[in-house]
Amino acid sequence: MLEPKIQMVLDRLSNQEFDLVRVEPDWIEEAGEQFKAALRNQLTDTGKNDFRLRMSNVGRPLCQLQMAAQGAKESRKPYNFIMRMMIGDAAEAIMGIILKAAGANITGANDQVELDVAGVKIRGTDDVEIDNEVYDIKSCSPWAFDHKWSSGYEHFKNSDDFGYVSQLFGYAAAKGKKPGGWITVCKSSGRVKVLTCDASPAEEIAVKRNIAANVQAVNSNQPFKRCFEPVEDSWRRKLTGHKRLCKTCEFCSYLGTCWPEAEFLPHPKSEAANPPRYWFLPKT
Repeated sequence: MLEPKIQMVLDRLSNQEFDLVRVEPDWIEEAGEQFKAALRNQLTDTGKNDFRLRMSNVGRPLCQLQMAAQGAKESRKPYNFIMRMMIGDAAEAIMGIILKAAGANITGANDQVELDVAGVKIRGTDDVEIDNEVYDIKSCSPWAFDHKWSSGYEHFKNSDDFGYVSQLFGYAAAKGKKPGGWITVCKSSGRVKVLTCDASPAEEIAVKRNIAANVQAVNSNQPFKRCFEPVEDSWRRKLTGHKRLCKTCEFCSYLGTCWPEAEFLPHPKSEAANPPRYWFLPKT
């Protein structure tokens, strides 16, 4: 099992039992070069505004891809967004060392891949291949670690707002390998979770069909259509009469363009000192 091996290595390093863990100097050098490349990407203008379909976005909701393809204005990101991205890059580079120290059978890593989908070349760079199965390394918040990544594959795939399942399947298909799963690091606590991809053959076919449908829709400039509708708001299991955006829309970079009338407001029924806030729509 990969997860216990990772935790054992981290436990020994945390307790300075360096004689029980093998870490080669060149592993550290490789991780350093990987992180430097990530910093260059994050801190310089490298064509970030040039939209193209790629492995990391092709499985996202079609409405998001259409917005991006049309050059729609993105919502302004919070000031700490870039820090979150760089911390994630660091976690990915570090995990490469930990996997080697854990004795994982790494059969490939950081391979540039290409997949022909509906006549379009979809490219990307995978993270790591273990025992000839493709894995993605992710980082996340404590909430996502506990409620998304730690609840099993069935729960995870049903809350896959960022298209991670399609991304993994895309990498695997391009390499002619099986999808292994995800190795996820909590940015705050440093906890690690290995989520195995337990997709059935039928589900894998469905995911690939969805990827093809997205590619065809974007490539043919199909008319924009929202994929999600507002949800009825409730408080303590009682409807309030308000409507607010669903979770997928809340995470979307084009929320302000798609839903210009939405307002980020504290919940009107909450009596807490710091009430939870949601994107509410005006009553009609």
